[in-house]
Amino acid sequence: MNVEKKLELLRQMYTIRAFEEQAEQLYALGKIHGTMHLSIGMEGSAVGAIAALRPDDLILSTHRGHGHCIAKGADLNRMAAEFMGKATGYCRGRGGSMHIADPASGNLGANGVVGGGIPIAVGVGLGIK
Repeated sequence: MNVEKKLELLRQMYTIRAFEEQAEQLYALGKIHGTMHLSIGMEGSAVGAIAALRPDDLILSTHRGHGHCIAKGADLNRMAAEFMGKATGYCRGRGGSMHIADPASGNLGANGVVGGGIPIAVGVGLGIK
């Protein structure tokens, strides 16, 4: 891996950390409703996992999926809008923090149920097959 790629991955990790720290502050101020599970400290696993994929690979994520979304190319403004229940969010403000989906970037969504994405991924795989 060349230096440019390493710097890009590091930039993604910093972006995820900064985004989640800001989300945490907004949540504490009551601007984000519902439940939010942050992945602060786990940025490297999201960035590393997504970096190993091809651009056309699909992902399903977990209740701590903000980093995966960002590493897969999600727009930070649309993510923030989704968190705050705005119509300009990825799911028109209805999915919130744990259910962000961006099929255009290959992100088929996150699931608030621990392990809940596994049967969904199997179904997607069978459907594609």
